[in-house]
Amino acid sequence: MASFPSFSGIGTLKLEPDSRKHSTASLPSEKSPSISYPRTHTFAQSDGKSESVRNSFPGAQKLHSHIIKTGIHQDLFVLTFLVNVYAKCGAMENAQKVFISLPRKNVVAWTTLMTGYVHSDQPDVAITVFQEMLEFGPYPTNYTLGIAFNACSALNSLELGRQIHTYIIKYQTEHDTSVVNSLCSLYSKCASLDSAIKAFQKIGEKNVISWTTVISACGNNSRAAKGLRFFTEMLADNVGPNEFTLTSVLSMCCKVLSLSAGAQIHCLSIKLGYESNLRIKNSIMYLYLKCGWFSEAQQLFNGMEDMSLVTMNSMTAGYGEMMELALDELSAYHNGTEALNIFSKLSNSSFKPDLYTFSSILTVCEWTDSEALQLLEDMRLIGVRPNQITFVGVLLACGHAGMVDEALGYFEMMQKDYKIRPVMDHYACLIDIFVRLGLLDEAFDLIKKMDFPPNEFIWSLLLAGCKRHGNTELGFYAAEKLLELKPKDAETFVLLLNLYKSAERWEDVTKDKVYSFKPNERLAYGAEIYEFLDELVDKAKSLLGYGSLESFDLLDENDEEKTFSSTVQQSEKLAAAFGLLKLNIPDNAPIRIIKNISMCRGCHNFMKAISSLNAREIIIRDSKRHHKYVNGQCSCGDYGGLL
Repeated sequence: MASFPSFSGIGTLKLEPDSRKHSTASLPSEKSPSISYPRTHTFAQSDGKSESVRNSFPGAQKLHSHIIKTGIHQDLFVLTFLVNVYAKCGAMENAQKVFISLPRKNVVAWTTLMTGYVHSDQPDVAITVFQEMLEFGPYPTNYTLGIAFNACSALNSLELGRQIHTYIIKYQTEHDTSVVNSLCSLYSKCASLDSAIKAFQKIGEKNVISWTTVISACGNNSRAAKGLRFFTEMLADNVGPNEFTLTSVLSMCCKVLSLSAGAQIHCLSIKLGYESNLRIKNSIMYLYLKCGWFSEAQQLFNGMEDMSLVTMNSMTAGYGEMMELALDELSAYHNGTEALNIFSKLSNSSFKPDLYTFSSILTVCEWTDSEALQLLEDMRLIGVRPNQITFVGVLLACGHAGMVDEALGYFEMMQKDYKIRPVMDHYACLIDIFVRLGLLDEAFDLIKKMDFPPNEFIWSLLLAGCKRHGNTELGFYAAEKLLELKPKDAETFVLLLNLYKSAERWEDVTKDKVYSFKPNERLAYGAEIYEFLDELVDKAKSLLGYGSLESFDLLDENDEEKTFSSTVQQSEKLAAAFGLLKLNIPDNAPIRIIKNISMCRGCHNFMKAISSLNAREIIIRDSKRHHKYVNGQCSCGDYGGLL
């Protein structure tokens, strides 16, 4: 056999064995077991010395020369071993030449060559070798079939895998653990989870690799809950998990945000002696960060003696998220500083920052704009290619610093130098910069040049800018576009109402179903509203035991005088009464109220009462939070009632 034919894609394998083939049982029994595949090979020379070949091609060539000089180049065992050495070095051309020169090709030689091609990212050639083996060589062993399945996995060839699966069923090897482990991995990679589970269930003796394979298959095919159930079955079957099992299960806990299960697995890993395993500690730390257990993640991170790039990237991103959730600027500053300290340690270590590193730190550096921009230049200098997320961080930094020209330059660089097509976030960053600087016409021109329709966030930015800078006509246009996308959004109606008032277009104020209320405005909507409100209060007291509380809320911030409002006359109560009495809307439509200061305890309890009395949903957004009142209950869990 001079050469191997090229692989022609997915075809039909000739799986019928030739009766003239040599059975694997006919091979010399004293030689086959001695063929191993470690990373380091030791060849015993005739003079008693040894040469260690550590994946070194020059070393393999020296070994080959020594074999020829000593005259043992016809020995089947030695040459098969040499095929393996060349394959481990990635020198597949040399491995193939030695294989072809073999006086007789046993199953170990065929399998060794296939393994080399799979490990050298040439699975198509491995399948070709397998085809020739089926036609001219001996029967494949279980290990050979496992390698064939691995080649099919690398090719994503489900059809070829099914053909080999048929072969193992016919020759009754479908219960072999090692073969079916590879088969499960193939089905998993080809998104055929049901087939993977069926194959797994037929394994006679399931080992830890079998369980880990099917658990990982569930996780890789968006069936994390099922994977966790397999894990509990594994433990019930008294099979101890290894580090790969635990990292797979922790990954699934992240997907379903199951903090309780993750904490139990953390305890299990300590019990099994994996408390110092870096892969597992990284997985646990990432789970804690994703579920908001920042202090536990920090404690785990601070206790690590050994770290990897994954460790530092995860914690940097975690500190960035903690910045977003910080309750005050001091806490945000502290978390940002910690993230920068980690990045500094990473830069001074042996680890090379990757794209995820730079994207995470760019998010943190939005409040230190010069550092964010310098990071981009550092990325370009060391050859790390920025992506879409990177440029979002850069444009945000330019926006915070008011650097419009620089932002436009980076926007152009992104498209021309890196061929990155702008997405909505990039346009939003630029429009935000224009709006901040009062360049409303430039912002509108950019919106018109977008390759896709603007979303509500884009129009909200423009509308807010128009209100701030007094461009009412463009503001009306932006509000109309925003209402087309969000026709029931109360905030948009309020912004539009304020625009109408500022332009003194009173005829338009009543065009939309948005109304404004202030305490003590008895003449604005008539005494009927106050009478109806008194009735509501009486019903709430008599039927539900609602107790009216004196409130000392200040008036809206635009009022010149700080006047105390009485219980009945507060603006949100007037708004609710008006909505129930005057608005001609369906009974199932909610009443939406926006208040620019926080509600008092009395108003909170009143809204609960009337939502129950009138079977009407009431939604209020005050300066602190959203409140959704349904059937006497509030979505805030009565936190508002504690004020």
